[in-house]
Amino acid sequence: MERLRGLVTFLWRRQRRTVDRQMVLTLALVESALQLVPQEIQSHPQIKRSSRQRGKKPNQILMDRAFHHSAMQQLAKRTPSMHPEKMGRPDIVHTTLLQILETPLNWEGELRVLIHTQDNHIITINPKVRLPKNYIRFIGLIEQLFDCQKVPEEGEPLLTLEKGGLLQLVRKLEPSKVLAFSRLGKPALIRRVAEHSSNFKKPLALIGGFPRGHFTEDTKRLADEILCVDRESLDAWVVAGRFVYDFEWSIGLAQNRLKPEK
Repeated sequence: MERLRGLVTFLWRRQRRTVDRQMVLTLALVESALQLVPQEIQSHPQIKRSSRQRGKKPNQILMDRAFHHSAMQQLAKRTPSMHPEKMGRPDIVHTTLLQILETPLNWEGELRVLIHTQDNHIITINPKVRLPKNYIRFIGLIEQLFDCQKVPEEGEPLLTLEKGGLLQLVRKLEPSKVLAFSRLGKPALIRRVAEHSSNFKKPLALIGGFPRGHFTEDTKRLADEILCVDRESLDAWVVAGRFVYDFEWSIGLAQNRLKPEK
């Protein structure tokens, strides 16, 4: 009888979540290694050569460790306080966005995606956007965004950029729950985290958009819970993709999309 009562409760909750589709999961890729070349290394020969090849000024190109490794080594020596080891990886943002934007949760309008950069810019992603899968084209798109603050310049923007820190972003969103994923957090199964998050109307999940290291203390203070979903460090796109899918499962979206259309 107890098992039957539990099954009825589970099905009722699943049905309730299916009917009430007011909840939206906000996923923020934070402290992301996505920034223009800083002034400290704009005169470096590697940066100058890269800017000539791109036909742009040194301050108009994204820093990328794959192309600017020597320059970033110089930055690490000159300005270690900038944490160069966490910088210069636009591919993390690109791969993560490709992983989560082409999902049923986004198609159904139940996912909101934001990017917070280490130099305190906020990028808002229109769910209608179809990002280029080619990395070089993505780089050009983001450089255009930093130059114009929105893409496209005319009509409905698909990407917008504004100056702002993570604290201001969280205050603006007014989430009902803030979760952060970190290997230093409390151990938890990611599916259980998704199920727990689905009980809130406006959950916010923070995922690090940097290659190594940990969240700053300022970021950690914004989280209600910091959770570890594996004993090893997982790439941002792995955590994001798994969490989005498990969230879809928790609200019944994955199951409903397999039902025959009326």
